[in-house]
Amino acid sequence: MPRFAFSLLLMLAALTMLAGCGDDADKAPLSEEGKTVVEEVGGPFSASEFERFLDDLPKVPGLTAETQKQIGEASGAFLTAKVIASVEALGWDSDRFMYIYSHSLVMVSAEQMNKVNEQMQAQLKDMPEDQREMMKQMLAKQGGGQMEAFQAEVDKQVPLSEQEIIRANMPRLCSVLGIQ
Repeated sequence: MPRFAFSLLLMLAALTMLAGCGDDADKAPLSEEGKTVVEEVGGPFSASEFERFLDDLPKVPGLTAETQKQIGEASGAFLTAKVIASVEALGWDSDRFMYIYSHSLVMVSAEQMNKVNEQMQAQLKDMPEDQREMMKQMLAKQGGGQMEAFQAEVDKQVPLSEQEIIRANMPRLCSVLGIQ
């Protein structure tokens, strides 16, 4: 799978997973669904647990660009069973591992959206004034606060302590996932 397609797949997966992610009640106005999920998986993860997750992630089939190549076209129940078996063989509770994985994907998506926004802003600076104004208006219409809305949803679903841990480890996370 090409890197771009894998990145796009990650972004789509992260947006889809937002509804099932957790939150941290003492840090922000978080959703009830998120509170329930976080409680069910044992609370927010720690920096050391995230380090362990990053060490083990490349060993799980189908969850990184590299392991996608290794398993080929496997999907559905077969892939799910293989992922769960691999995660449990590494000593993880599968729900806990997938909780960390889903929050990681959400944060990677947010980071990628921020990078795209920064790149567009940089490109605007190099444009002639009339084109710059036209592009700003077009971006304002199309964007319509989507980034702010996405970040607000992230804040409702992913505990702020986890956001900080993931951001601090973003280069390694992206490397492990096989995206840039």
